[in-house]
Amino acid sequence: MTVLGILAGILILGLIMVIHELGHFLAGRLFKFKITQFSIFMGPVLFEREKNGIRYNIKAFPIGASVSFAGEESEIEGEENDPELDPDDPGLFNNKPRWQRAIVIAMGPLLNFVTAFLVFSILFTAQGTITPVIGREDPGTLIVESDIGVGDRILAMNGTRIHTTLDISIAEMVRKDDAPWTISYRKPSGEIKETTIHPRKSKPRPMLGISYYEEDGRYVIQEVNQAADHGIDGFQKGDAVLSIEGIPFSEGARITELVSASDGKTLTAEIERGRVPMTIKVKPVMLEIDIPLGLILTQTRNAKDVLSQGFHYPVSVLRSTFRALGMVFAGRIAVKDSVAGPIAIVSIAADTVKQGKSFAEIVVNLATLLGLLSVAVGFTNLLPIPPLDGNQLILIGIEAIRRKPLSKKFKSVTGAVGLVFILLLGLVVIMLDLMRLFGW
Repeated sequence: MTVLGILAGILILGLIMVIHELGHFLAGRLFKFKITQFSIFMGPVLFEREKNGIRYNIKAFPIGASVSFAGEESEIEGEENDPELDPDDPGLFNNKPRWQRAIVIAMGPLLNFVTAFLVFSILFTAQGTITPVIGREDPGTLIVESDIGVGDRILAMNGTRIHTTLDISIAEMVRKDDAPWTISYRKPSGEIKETTIHPRKSKPRPMLGISYYEEDGRYVIQEVNQAADHGIDGFQKGDAVLSIEGIPFSEGARITELVSASDGKTLTAEIERGRVPMTIKVKPVMLEIDIPLGLILTQTRNAKDVLSQGFHYPVSVLRSTFRALGMVFAGRIAVKDSVAGPIAIVSIAADTVKQGKSFAEIVVNLATLLGLLSVAVGFTNLLPIPPLDGNQLILIGIEAIRRKPLSKKFKSVTGAVGLVFILLLGLVVIMLDLMRLFGW
C-alpha cells in the first residue's frame, strides 16, 4: 500500500461520514434545532471555531464525524445534558415534534444515497452507461437460439428484476448450478414475453485447463482443472503465464488458435513461479465448457438512461447487499468474505491507486468506491441497532404509537447494550480486516 493510497482511503471514508452528518446538520438548521457542535473526525479537538453558538472543529483521529444537538444524549460522543439548558427550550432535540426529529435523523442516510446517485450519474455521463437492452447477438451463445433479439429489454431473470448490470450479477449469484434461465423481456413494440433457456455444454475441444485473472499485466492462474493438473511439472495455482510457444499470453486470440490446433501435441510455456522464470511443458486436454448465455447489452450516453441508471444502480447495490446477507446466513458465503471495515476499505482504496494505469482511471475507480461506500454507510446506519439512526427512527415510531415518550431508563439501557454490541462488532470487523490483509 502506498502513502497516497492510504490517504485516499482515509479521505473517502472521512468525506462519506462528513456528508452523512451534514445531512443531520442541514435538516436540524432547517427546523431550527439548537445545535452545539459540528465535528470532522473524532477524539481530541485540534482546531475549533465558534459561530452563531455552534462550535465547528476538527479532531485528532481521521475517521468519522458528528453533529451534537442540544438536549440529545449520545453514547458515542459522550454528550450529557447541560445543566444550564432550559428543559422547556423549544430548540432542544427532544422538545421538537416527532416528525421533525425523524426527518433530521433520516437525512443522514438519505444524503449518503443522494451522494451515490450523483456520483454514479456523473460517472455514467462521462463514460456512458449500460442498459439492459440487447445490443447484438454473438454466434455460439444461447441467446442466439432463443426468441430474444436485438433491441429487446430484459425485465427479469429467474424472478430478479433487472434494471442494471449489477441486477444481472445478482441473478447469476443466486442461480443454482445447471438451473435454466427464465427471462422476461419487452420487445421494441411494447409486447412483453417470457422464455426459458436451458444451459448446455459445448463439444469437447483442446484447452489448457486453467482459469486466471490479470494483475499488474500478469496473468495469474486461479485454478487448474483436475484433468490438466500434473503437479509441479505443469501449471499450478499462483503461476503467472508469460507465453505459450513464444506467443505472449496477452494475445488471447492467437493463444486460443494455437491451443485449438495443437492436436494433442505438447506445448512449451514460459511462466513465473514465485517470481522465478521457468519453462514447462504442457499438453492441452479435451474439455467441454458451458455455452455462454450471451447477454451483450447496449452502452449509451442518453441523458434519460444516465439518470435512470444513476438512480437504479445504488438500489441494485442495496439489493445485492440483502442477497449477500441471505447467502451468509445460508452458509453459501463466508462471513470474512462478506464484510469490510475501515482497514479493508483503506486497503481497497490503496490498491485502486496502485493498480490504476492512468490518473483518469484512478479517479474513476475511487469515485466508484465513493458511490458504493456511500450506499453501504447509508444502509448500515438504517439498521435497527442502538445507537444507529435506524434504531432512533424505530424509537420515535414507538413513541408516536404510544403517544408518550419512552422512559429515560429504557433508552439508557438499550443505548448501552447497543454501544457494547457496536464496539464488539467493530472489533470483530477489524480482526477480519487484519486476517484478510495478512492472508491469515
